[in-house]
Amino acid sequence: MSLTTEGRAPGPVRFYLACDRGGCTERVTFDLVISEPPPDEELDLTNFLLHEAKQAVPHIAELGWIFLQGGEGYWCPACSTPSRGPAAGAS
Repeated sequence: MSLTTEGRAPGPVRFYLACDRGGCTERVTFDLVISEPPPDEELDLTNFLLHEAKQAVPHIAELGWIFLQGGEGYWCPACSTPSRGPAAGAS
């Protein structure tokens, strides 16, 4: 998966997103201010770890990126549009 973050909520978090489709080099970086703190790590480890990513999902969708289930990961708008064809070098 190619979504990584720098920073922790509450506060500004920088997101780095790379297209997971083979052969594609598309990247995007964006910042979000997340006001809600993550849940307690001891009580809810999964949601503690995924807190920032869950907050970014609507913004990622607005940018035209889609998440493909089953290990495919995030695809950029060009790769997720069937009429655009496969990414350069993808098979």
